Amino acid sequence: MGPVIPQIARLLTNSHILGWLDQAIVSATSLLILVMLGRWAGPHELGIYAIGFSIIALLMAAQDSLITRPYSIQLHTPSGSAAEHAFSAFILAVLLSAAAAIATAMVALLASALGTTGDTIEFVLVLAAAIPFILMREFFRRYAFAHLAVAQALAVDLCVAVPLFVVVAALDETGRLSASNVFAALGVVCGVTGIGWLYLMRDQFSVNWTQLRPVLRRSWEMGKWFLSSQVAIQVQGYATLWITLFLTGTIAAGVYTASTTIVAFANPLLFGYFNVLLPKLALTLKKEGVVSVRRQALLAASLLAGIMGVFTLVIFVFGGAVMQLLFQGEHYSGHGELLTVLALASLAGAVGVPASLALSAAGHARKVAGITALTVALHVTLVAVLLPVWGLLGAAYGMLLAEAVGGAGRWIAFLLYAANGVGGRATPTPDQPQSSPGSPKC
Repeated sequence: MGPVIPQIARLLTNSHILGWLDQAIVSATSLLILVMLGRWAGPHELGIYAIGFSIIALLMAAQDSLITRPYSIQLHTPSGSAAEHAFSAFILAVLLSAAAAIATAMVALLASALGTTGDTIEFVLVLAAAIPFILMREFFRRYAFAHLAVAQALAVDLCVAVPLFVVVAALDETGRLSASNVFAALGVVCGVTGIGWLYLMRDQFSVNWTQLRPVLRRSWEMGKWFLSSQVAIQVQGYATLWITLFLTGTIAAGVYTASTTIVAFANPLLFGYFNVLLPKLALTLKKEGVVSVRRQALLAASLLAGIMGVFTLVIFVFGGAVMQLLFQGEHYSGHGELLTVLALASLAGAVGVPASLALSAAGHARKVAGITALTVALHVTLVAVLLPVWGLLGAAYGMLLAEAVGGAGRWIAFLLYAANGVGGRATPTPDQPQSSPGSPKC
C-alpha cells in the first residue's frame, strides 16, 4: 500500500482542487436555496421546486450527453478548426434549449386548456422562460471543463451564485419567496452571466455553418448512447422523489428532498472531481493507453471510497442533528437511519463512476448505457415495492442495493475492456464512432 498514497496524491492536481472549489460554490448555492424554501416557504414549495429542478436536471443531462460530453472527447480531433467545432457545438446547444423551452410552454398551454390552477401554469411558464438561460450557463461551464480551464468555470459559477443568493434573500425579505420566483431569478442571473461570458470568449468561436452537420453527426453517433445512459441516471436519481410524490404527497417529497440535501453535502467533492476526471481520462487514453487509464481509474475509485467512507461516518453521527438544524419542524426529525443509508448508496455509486467515465472516454457508451438501464430498472422496482411497505427508509435500502449492483457491473465491464486492450492497440469496436481518433482507446 506504500506507493498507493503518493499515486493518489498525484491525482489531486490544481484542476481537481479548482474543480472541488467550483462545485462547492454550486452546491452551496443550491443548498441555501433549498434551506430557504424549506424553512420559510414550507415543504410544499420545496417539493414543487424539487420537481422543477428535476426537469432542469434531465435537460442538463440531455445537453451533456448529446453535445458537451462528445465535444470533450472529440476535442483532440475536431471537425474543422477548433473554433469552428466550438461554434457548432454552441449552436447545437442553443437549438436544444429552444426546443425544450417551446415544449415546456406547450405543456403550460395544455394544462391551461385542461383547467389546471393558475399557480401551476405560472410555474411552468416561468420554468419555460428560464430553461434557455440555465442551459446556456451549463454549456459554458462544461465547455471550460472540456478545455481543463477550470478557473473559467469557477468564474461563471461565482457570477451566478452571488447575485442569485442576494435576489433570493430579497424575495424572502419581501414575502415573495416561492419556487416560481426562484426559477425566474435563476433564469435572469444565468442569462446575464452567459451573455457576458460569450462576449468575453468570442474569439474562441468561429462561424462556419457548413460544419454544423458534421459536428451534429459525430455528436449523435456518440451522444445517443450517452443520452440513454444519462437520462436513465437522472430517472434513477429522481425516481424516489416522483414515486414518493405520487404515493404519499408533497410533504413526504419535501422530507425526502431535505434528506437528500444533507447527503448532497458530498457533491462538491464528488462532482468537482468528476468534472475534471473525464477530460483527463480521455487525454490519458490518447497519450498513454489503456493500462494507464486502468491504473488512474482504480486510484480514483480508491480515493472516492476513502472520502465517501469518512463522509458516511460523519452522517451516521451528526446527520440527524444537522437536518433538524437546517430544516426545523417535526416533519424533519427522526431520520438518522434514512440519512445513513442514503450516504451509503452515494458511496456505492461514487466508486463505480471512474469505471463508467473510463468506458465513456474510450467510446464504449453503449456498454455504459446498457448497465445503467438495468440498474435503473432494479432501482425503480425496489423503490416502488419497498416504499409502500417500509416508507422512505425502505426506498433508501432499495437505492443502496441498486447502486451496489450497478457499480459492480460498471467495473466488470471496464476491467474486461482493459484486459482486452492490454498489450497493444485493439481494433475499433462497434461502440466507437468511426470518426473518433485513430487509437481505439479514444
